[in-house]
Amino acid sequence: MLDILLTRLPDTVLCVGPQGLIQWISPNVSRLLGYEAEELMGRDARVIYAHARDRRLVLGLVSDGKGEAVRLEFEARRKDGSELWVVAYGCAVFDDAGAFAGIRGVLRDISENHRMRQTLEHSEDRFRRLSDVTTEAICIHFQGKILDCNRAFEDLFGYHRSDFDTLMAWDVIHPDDVPKSKEMVRIQHQKPYEVRGLRKDGSVFPMEIHSKESRMGELSVRVTCIRDMTEQKKAESSLRLLSQAVAQSPVAVAVVSVEGVVTYVNPAHQAITGLALEQVVGESFDSLYPTLCKALLADMWRSLEDGDEWQGELPLSRDDGRLAWQRIFASPVSGEIGTVTHYLVVIEDITVRKEQERKILHQAMYDGLTDLPNRTLALDRLAAAIDDARERGSQVGLLFVDLDDFKGINDSLGHEYGDELLIMASERLSEAVGDAGFVARFGGDEFLVVLSPCSVALADAAAQRVVAAFSHPFSISRRDLITTASVGVALYPEDGRTPQTLLRNADIAMYQSKQSGRNRYCFFTVRMNEEAESRLHLESELRRAVGTEQLFLHFQPLVHVQSGKIAGVEALLRWHNPELGQVPPDRFIPQAETSGLIVPIGRDVLLQACSTARTWMDAGHPDLMLCVNVSPRQFQEAGFVEEVVEILRQTGFPAANLEMEITEGLLLKERGDIDGLLQRLHAMGINLAIDDFGTGYSSLSYLERYPFHTLKIDRSFMVGMLERQERKVLVDTIVAMAGGLGLKVIAEGVETPEQLARLREIGCDLAQGFLFSRPVPASQILALLGQHFGVTAEPPTYVGPLH
Repeated sequence: MLDILLTRLPDTVLCVGPQGLIQWISPNVSRLLGYEAEELMGRDARVIYAHARDRRLVLGLVSDGKGEAVRLEFEARRKDGSELWVVAYGCAVFDDAGAFAGIRGVLRDISENHRMRQTLEHSEDRFRRLSDVTTEAICIHFQGKILDCNRAFEDLFGYHRSDFDTLMAWDVIHPDDVPKSKEMVRIQHQKPYEVRGLRKDGSVFPMEIHSKESRMGELSVRVTCIRDMTEQKKAESSLRLLSQAVAQSPVAVAVVSVEGVVTYVNPAHQAITGLALEQVVGESFDSLYPTLCKALLADMWRSLEDGDEWQGELPLSRDDGRLAWQRIFASPVSGEIGTVTHYLVVIEDITVRKEQERKILHQAMYDGLTDLPNRTLALDRLAAAIDDARERGSQVGLLFVDLDDFKGINDSLGHEYGDELLIMASERLSEAVGDAGFVARFGGDEFLVVLSPCSVALADAAAQRVVAAFSHPFSISRRDLITTASVGVALYPEDGRTPQTLLRNADIAMYQSKQSGRNRYCFFTVRMNEEAESRLHLESELRRAVGTEQLFLHFQPLVHVQSGKIAGVEALLRWHNPELGQVPPDRFIPQAETSGLIVPIGRDVLLQACSTARTWMDAGHPDLMLCVNVSPRQFQEAGFVEEVVEILRQTGFPAANLEMEITEGLLLKERGDIDGLLQRLHAMGINLAIDDFGTGYSSLSYLERYPFHTLKIDRSFMVGMLERQERKVLVDTIVAMAGGLGLKVIAEGVETPEQLARLREIGCDLAQGFLFSRPVPASQILALLGQHFGVTAEPPTYVGPLH
């Protein structure tokens, strides 16, 4: 048994007599030096040294050690003449009379680590590339200050690299050993030495330090390699107690005869297998395992009989019905004449690891919040369904489900509400689909439903159930939250023959559901694909246009209804594309909103508008008001208010002359801290206006809640205002209500003198429309500012293009 264990140890054990002759050396020397143990017995130990000076150094250190263990690294020579670096741990032994009786020690191959250390000493660049592939902890420090370290260093001491900003090299050494280390640095000690390491958690462990001075650019630094000596110390202890090592091993060890009968097990075997000694020794090894392991055990015996090692994992049924796992390492053990005498079997309980692997696999394939299959598994299942349908000649249905305005709920109420809503939505979705399909969370507030086999009728019915499932509120923490679902449906093979194509077309159909009013489902059509491609092309062109002269501003005057004087201008964005020509705002603005391009575009608009209007103020119009539309997406951007402050500072435009127009939708959806943002803008002196008032779900409460100055009546109210009594009453009411609240009113879309006369009659403040001027380039505004629009407000003729 002792020979077996010595053969499998990583270190080579040797005994050298007082005359320098090798008295005994462990069989595993063949792996280290290429000699069989018998070849070295009785030979002078100098045969293992590559350089005679190393032999003299070893003898000197050991003989001076007075029986204490010493450590030394030197180059050894293999049987084939090649050289390798080894580390030797040895001590002198003395007879009863006190006379030197020889050396006892161990040898270990450290060629790779030595090569690493030598290479790392030459450049910081090589340090960064190589240090993380060695198991030794390495750091670079200057005057005690740690400059860099490898991953093994972080792992060894429990620190993160960022911790070393305030940490000295001495802080990872036990305080009692710091003077020793500092002295070694002072005298530029070149050999490894041992001290006690100190981890971040306060634990102490033995370690070996090998430190050398090096250059890093113009800086003279020290490169220090640190090796955790804990296992080495344990190994040294094991050598002294070798006869008890197996008995004390935490791993189950069994010795099995060539006939397959168990002849020995260590105490750990019972702890791992639950079988007492008398239940195992003398029994067939195969009888210890259930029938389901029969094939694996047969494979093990075939390998062992062929003289090969074997390893595998065996499943076992516990008494409580749960599954346990063992990992087995088995190897043949040969006697002196080379024939196999028995087998050594090491058994490890890996049940916990297998359970962790199962959990990791589950996490990789399932959504952590809803426990639905995730995007990866969904696409795998979709691909499998398509393959199966291709063979059977059947159809596959794919439903792309998106929650309507989930982001608004998540932003206004917080992620806790959003997460709970997603969980409840996934449950409703799964219940609605039932056994008819496979439900997965695709990401964010998007879900997929795979129906296989499927038909148009089955897909239609499933989509109806999904939409209906979201028709009633979700009750979360005593709040009733309403979110509907928009669904896109695509079928294989009609709408796509690959998972990617089918997914893309279902997404396009879902987008059409959104555009059609949400809370509905749409089947994919070829026309949708054409429209989607058109949108993508438009977005691509718009992305190229951002920051270029393709995007420019026109301005439309705001006229005092009573006096006919121009009070201000509204900045309106225009786009002329070389390929598409003049693109209408109602076509590209929604695309900019959807893609997020409205954020950089809005920033450029505000900057250009303020800069341009400043020139008009300086030209004799200091009271001119500038109106600029602000997208809800801009309000969601962090630092929006700071960005406005910087633009005003940069252009010199007064905050009091700026009016920002926002839509009612921003207020009704309560996106983020809108209240705080509006209050900050108001505190700066910026005027705030509600654009297109009356077209949304107007709430009088926000007129009191938020610091607005102006209401803009949408142009749709002007159409038929004089002919339709109900529209006339609505305009009268809005103007009267605004006046009672102290708000200014701007009427958009004024095109006739009769409309203007009516607005003057009811006390409207400002008007805007073609009656006064179409939106014009900035170059024409100064001419307009000098004009006065009378009661008839005959629109003047202007030079230049009108858009």
